[in-house]
Amino acid sequence: MDPTADAPGPIDETPTEETPFGRFWRGGYSLGAAWLIGVALNIASGLIVRGLAYIVGEQTFDPYTITAALCAMWAVAAAILVYQSVGVWRSASRHAAQPGRGTMGRAFALAAQLTVLASVGNFVYLAANSGARQIQESWRMAFEGDPDIPAFSVRLMRNGTEMEIAGGFKYGLTIEAREIMAAAPRLKVVHLASAGGRIGEATQLARLIRERGLSTYVATACMSACTIAFIAGRERFLKMGGKLGFHRAAFAGTETSGTMSELLLAAGIERPFVERVAAQPATGMWYPTVAELEAAHVITASVDTRRFASSGLGLQPSALAFARDLRGVPLYRAFEEAEPRLFLRLVERYREGYEAGLSEGEIQDRMGEVTAPVIRRHVAEADNAVLIDYANLMADQFAAVGAKDPHACFLRVTRGATPDQARLLDADLREREQAIQARALRSTAPRTPVPRDLLEGDYAIVFKQLGDRYSPADLQMFDHPDKVTPAQYPTFCRMTTAMFRGIAALPAMRAGDVMSTLFRSMDPPQPAK
Repeated sequence: MDPTADAPGPIDETPTEETPFGRFWRGGYSLGAAWLIGVALNIASGLIVRGLAYIVGEQTFDPYTITAALCAMWAVAAAILVYQSVGVWRSASRHAAQPGRGTMGRAFALAAQLTVLASVGNFVYLAANSGARQIQESWRMAFEGDPDIPAFSVRLMRNGTEMEIAGGFKYGLTIEAREIMAAAPRLKVVHLASAGGRIGEATQLARLIRERGLSTYVATACMSACTIAFIAGRERFLKMGGKLGFHRAAFAGTETSGTMSELLLAAGIERPFVERVAAQPATGMWYPTVAELEAAHVITASVDTRRFASSGLGLQPSALAFARDLRGVPLYRAFEEAEPRLFLRLVERYREGYEAGLSEGEIQDRMGEVTAPVIRRHVAEADNAVLIDYANLMADQFAAVGAKDPHACFLRVTRGATPDQARLLDADLREREQAIQARALRSTAPRTPVPRDLLEGDYAIVFKQLGDRYSPADLQMFDHPDKVTPAQYPTFCRMTTAMFRGIAALPAMRAGDVMSTLFRSMDPPQPAK
């Protein structure tokens, strides 16, 4: 070796005026230093992305801001990754090419380059499978009207004391709700009917509901993001038969439970309930029972159909919407089959009551004025099986009402059923009655008139059985109901219950004839003289 030859120069031949950024890009730092700079760049990239996410999170839900932020996040991450990868790769190449590097030195350089390749591959995978989907979904939110989420509607009811929000939760809902609320100073309750939507919009609506100190109410269903708005209510009501549906949040295919859990806990919901919500995948839905909702303080109370205005069909439902809703009830579906013209009258009464802001119970009362005599006529003409089932049903109804309110039972027997009494009946009894009435509408066939003497024989059998259990003085209450005292109401109710059970126990044709005659007259049968 020529001792006069120039010694190998330093690795870094960067001009002294070159910036550190340019030097890293060119690979001018040692591999160890480049590696540390790369780690620092990773940390900086994460901080920038988190900062952008925080800024977006602190803003009012705005899909335009979200789209811009997502594009900026992925662009920043991509730019830093390219800069970091090129710098480390070039530094590793120089490190491996240095004279005198042993096997370990070259292995270190190769490992660094393989790490760069893995990082780039991982980023490309994430960008293709997550970033692209996030940007696409946010773009559709901002510039295509979020087409996968149904349109929303907002309307005032009951002279501005109640408001209904129906449809999908997406951008613009809270803006419209705020404008309408500003013109309704007497607003007290917000009805919610939605399958969900954007959790960001739900959060904004929840904030508005809390600011106004409003109560919330669900008559049909409130699911997913809608529940965030529901739990913001000062008082939270669920109609009997309504449902709340919970699951984890999801965006662009990625599920998260943190935001939903935080909002539920902040509303005072019990932690075990929140944990179950967090465990429910976004592809499914958990519908808690009323007991579970009450125990976790999700609802204030379960209310009947008369507490609030009827809702759930949106801003301007068509006649088809009212007809479709009625068809969801087996009894009204049977009316459409047996009495199509009457069904059209029911649809019109439903529409008028809905638009007038009547409660569902009040609308049912108005429709009942039309349906009650028709039902009685069809039941009177029904087959024996239907009439026997009706006798057992009436016995169960009198027993149920009598156990809770003997006076109401007495009035039910002597003056007929009233809407107020329906509140004393469990849901299964109401459903049984509608199911039997639907069968009667479908099974109508003319019945042969029954001779009075034959009916008196049937009554004699029934009242003989009653006489084995009750005194003659008790049975005389049937002859003079106007003389029945409050202390006798429980006995009167029990006797009536036993009477209908006795009718149901008669031979099928005899039981059918007795019940058919009863529905024709709508007068309670009298004991044989």
